[in-house]
Amino acid sequence: MHTSTESDLLPDVPIKEMHAGEPEYALLQALDSRDEAEVQRLVDGSPQDVARLMRARSVRACTPLMLAAMGHCSESLAARMLELCPEDAGVTARSGTGKTAADYAEMHSGGSQFALSLRALEREALEGRGIGRCPVCGEAVSARTKMHLLADRCRCGDEANTLVVRFFNSSTSAMLERLTMPHFHPLNDGKKLSKKISQSMAMLEALEGSVGSLADWHIVDLCCGKALTSTLAALRHPGVRVTAVDRLSRRKQPHFAEVGLASVEYARLDVLADDFIENIVQTIEKVGRPTAVLGMHLCGRLSERAIELFQAVPVAQRCVLSPCCLPHAKDAPPALAPLYRSNALDSEQYAAWGLHLKEALASQSGTVVDMVEVQDIMSIKNTVITAAKAASTSSMGATLGIKAVLAAPARLFVTCRFGTDALQQCSGEYLLEECEPDSGGMGNLLWKHINKDLCLSRSDDGLWQVGTCTLEGGELKTCSVQLLRHPEPSRTALPHEMVGSWQKFNVKQKCWRKDGSISVSVCGPASAPPSAACVPTRPVPGEAPA
Repeated sequence: MHTSTESDLLPDVPIKEMHAGEPEYALLQALDSRDEAEVQRLVDGSPQDVARLMRARSVRACTPLMLAAMGHCSESLAARMLELCPEDAGVTARSGTGKTAADYAEMHSGGSQFALSLRALEREALEGRGIGRCPVCGEAVSARTKMHLLADRCRCGDEANTLVVRFFNSSTSAMLERLTMPHFHPLNDGKKLSKKISQSMAMLEALEGSVGSLADWHIVDLCCGKALTSTLAALRHPGVRVTAVDRLSRRKQPHFAEVGLASVEYARLDVLADDFIENIVQTIEKVGRPTAVLGMHLCGRLSERAIELFQAVPVAQRCVLSPCCLPHAKDAPPALAPLYRSNALDSEQYAAWGLHLKEALASQSGTVVDMVEVQDIMSIKNTVITAAKAASTSSMGATLGIKAVLAAPARLFVTCRFGTDALQQCSGEYLLEECEPDSGGMGNLLWKHINKDLCLSRSDDGLWQVGTCTLEGGELKTCSVQLLRHPEPSRTALPHEMVGSWQKFNVKQKCWRKDGSISVSVCGPASAPPSAACVPTRPVPGEAPA
């Protein structure tokens, strides 16, 4: 049995030291010190004084009744405290870790009579208020949630927001019945539910308008809060996979697996952490689908981080952002610095920030960006930016044959962001060497790095690879040591046309590992020098150059 102690709830510094000289914390201090006589003296005071003392809370929201339930005084004295305890500090109160006095009594003394009494009183109090418990975490849940009340408003025609009305009108009764289950209590009784639904619907409608069906897609919902957008996406589009990302504790998220919504997974990650992109790329690779990056009201640098993820991962084909406030002045882009030194209105600053993000998305070649104001979002920050990468040309590869060799790009650009120095040095510009097509359809195509002994070529088993190269008899010999490769063999598609993740070689484990951030393209990164601009392919003999 786990014996609960004050360390489960309280900081290392004793309450006595934290609240010295503060009379309202006297009972907490006495219980924390296990001073039975002082606890008895305080409990024997006037009802008004006892009620005031019982309402005190520690830094982690621990009440005196919870400490008593943890065995910090005799059971008879704890029972006396229970009799005198006001309702707002009694059996239904929860600590910072979400536990009630009954929970702590059961942890401390198992099935003692006091623990049973606490649980019975807790259940009776909740039932008297029309409240039940979540079957997973035990959190109190209302029989009639805010989601129920909002649905009633829409049915009666009392709801004016068109996004909210569209949500309920487009939701089946089965979907609403599922959404109002106790497992979704973090959503159903949240604050400003109408506003949050309007925001989530604006994001999803923007994505649906760009993609159509989301059944085969993977959504990465950044800074998801309590995952309303993720939940609605999964319920509206059976078959979609969703990764909800935030720093919140898992207990503040809906219980997706327990309610049978396994298509949503929660990843507790810090979007601004140095290793965030590397970590989320592993999830994206595991899912293995076209990916949409979503970010609703991302504050400051979080919007830029979403763009960085979208641009770093080839399979990330869509990005939908609704930005919030500008970053701190020290983190602001130089072009926006004047806004921080002027009397610009908030609306002017927000418009400039949205335009900056739009331009950042458009800086990646082949990306089409649209920015609109959605008036029905219940916020003055109602800009929605949608970015779509150019469609893959891999479907063309199968029909090109020898013509593909003759039209091969004169330059290709490789990006490898993570791994050892040797792997990251594979990044850069590669120039096409002279070659002749062969009967196999792909010939001896080889691109040489402009200033390293590295080349991009096709192996004997048909895999595109990047590795070291050597000169023998004045001729380049391909990939004596493989560093990167695409795992799918192809005799028709060119390196930049391959679909799916590339792989990098793990020297320590002597195996190949997928890395969704590796890309091969005909365009250099936006920060590259002019020589790395988009370069047209070589013209096919007999055709006029473009």
